[in-house]
Amino acid sequence: MSRRQHDQSVVVSPASAGEISVREGKAAIGSHVVSDTKAGEISIVPPTFLEKWGIVFVACAGGWILLVGSGILIYFLCHQPALPSLAGQTVEQAKEVLNLHKQLYDQWRDSLTYIFDLLVTKTALPLVTLLLGYLFGKGKS
Repeated sequence: MSRRQHDQSVVVSPASAGEISVREGKAAIGSHVVSDTKAGEISIVPPTFLEKWGIVFVACAGGWILLVGSGILIYFLCHQPALPSLAGQTVEQAKEVLNLHKQLYDQWRDSLTYIFDLLVTKTALPLVTLLLGYLFGKGKS
């Protein structure tokens, strides 16, 4: 494949195809125009004041969710109920102790899940969704 440059046009001559050229921003095979190479131009507009603050809000909300989630996880791991000792107990007593431990553990886990649900899922996420939907979902005219 050879390539020759002329002013603003590039001509590429492949071995098995006809002559493909780009002249004045248009791709052509022979004398037939294939596509206008300027069709895909994208102009990037700087974000508006509200969009800048929307990004800051998302960062703060993400930090809040990360902080609350990490805090609850650390608290859960450090303060979870310890496994009771079963030494010197009969089989029936051991079953009763393990059943009570399971109930305590389930109540402990459910209370922390409720706190996370209240602080993040039912409070922060709807606000984030509402404000970001308004800021970034509106059409620009």
